[in-house]
Amino acid sequence: MDPEVSLIKAVVRVSGFKGYLFTGKLVKTLVLRSNPDLSKFFEPSKAGPPKLIHISPLFRLDGNDVRCEYSFVECRGGLMAKCDGEPSIVSLDGVYGFYLGFHRDVASYSEVLSNLVNNIQGCFEFMNQKVCTEPLEFEYVDAVAAGRRLAGEVLETGGVKIVFSSPVMLRDPLKPMGKFKSFTPTPMNVFATPIYSLLYARGLYSVKRFRLELLRLHRIFNETYTLFKSLRLKWVYYNLKPEPALTGFVNYRLNRDYLGFLREKGVVVEEWLGSILAYTIALGVGAGRATGFGHVSIKPLGKGEKKTREA
Repeated sequence: MDPEVSLIKAVVRVSGFKGYLFTGKLVKTLVLRSNPDLSKFFEPSKAGPPKLIHISPLFRLDGNDVRCEYSFVECRGGLMAKCDGEPSIVSLDGVYGFYLGFHRDVASYSEVLSNLVNNIQGCFEFMNQKVCTEPLEFEYVDAVAAGRRLAGEVLETGGVKIVFSSPVMLRDPLKPMGKFKSFTPTPMNVFATPIYSLLYARGLYSVKRFRLELLRLHRIFNETYTLFKSLRLKWVYYNLKPEPALTGFVNYRLNRDYLGFLREKGVVVEEWLGSILAYTIALGVGAGRATGFGHVSIKPLGKGEKKTREA
């Protein structure tokens, strides 16, 4: 049987586009051209079941430097809100990576991977331009095993670093679903979507259970004061107007007193936290995950990492 959640990393050569673009749109097109049966899982929905599929935008690969590609509006003069400048131009001509994550109820990872390998090459019309793609490399990630390993390292080192590899649009899980976003990356806000997706996929969702899991995450991790320096608000050009989103990273410290309390209550914390981290790795965080928002990478505090420009 396939792992509960999986992640595929693709490396492709892309050429032929220049203009305003959130490259998650192009990634979605590539995925659906190669796997048309996945289209129903990308359909818009304002409420109801969570999407059990996630894509990232394109990441330009240049040595040890990784940059997320998308158009955004720079705020001048220290302004953070109401930015109305000209969006940056995306020019695609080079080697890029992207990620596709999904639950096993969506598809078999072997079938999705095979279709990507065999069907992603070629030229096609995209936003009135001729875009050409060539597959170079594919890597499969067992997100369940990765989540379990990360949970052990996080509990050992006493903290976790959540890197917002693509722009993130968070929501407060205790407020009704709607247009209002949250720009406070508390553990509860960041992990709300992975917890909701996990409970739904396992048939365990109830409001009571959801809030219990949120409370546990909120208590076991404390955000650090460095978030005021490590985060940035960016205005991302997605549709006809820029949308505010968070980029950068946030560090959380482990509350060892609460960790001990959970273990006294019989919670196998490694397994519990490992499952949540697995869903976070594969399915992302926040809103817009099926269009490229909310892709994250997770590292234990103190671990070395590649140099990554903020999303």
